[in-house]
Amino acid sequence: MKLITPILAITTLLTFVAVPVARAQTDNSAVKAKLKQMEDDWAKSQMNADHGAAVVEGLLAADYSGVNPKGEVQNKAQRLKHIKADTDTYTSSVNDSMEVNIYGPNVATVCGKSTEKGKDKDGKAFTRSYGWVDTWMERNGKWECIAGSGTLLARQ
Repeated sequence: MKLITPILAITTLLTFVAVPVARAQTDNSAVKAKLKQMEDDWAKSQMNADHGAAVVEGLLAADYSGVNPKGEVQNKAQRLKHIKADTDTYTSSVNDSMEVNIYGPNVATVCGKSTEKGKDKDGKAFTRSYGWVDTWMERNGKWECIAGSGTLLARQ
């Protein structure tokens, strides 16, 4: 009987430790899927008539700060202005790969590569690939992109 009591105590303790760990892994999977979907929505919206300005406006936090592929630091208003001024026509914009890292209950990064195809304002066809990282924060139950950076990848 003396042996059973410690075994029951250890089993109970392990149960209380294992359940939150399992729950956290499940929650992370849902968050990762959600953030990947938001990134895919962002990429696809580039083919919209407004080049995705309406979609991106809903994804960026009011205090967003980012660096564009030209090395320019932009806040949310500047980023949206840049999107709206785009004269290219896109036929495809897809995320080729993405990796999500969770850093707590409400902070994550998504690092990925994207490819866009289309024509510039002069009608010349292009294919461009970018490497990028976005930092997301959940505030008041909503995930928002608080920072981002992208770079044009060399053609191979």
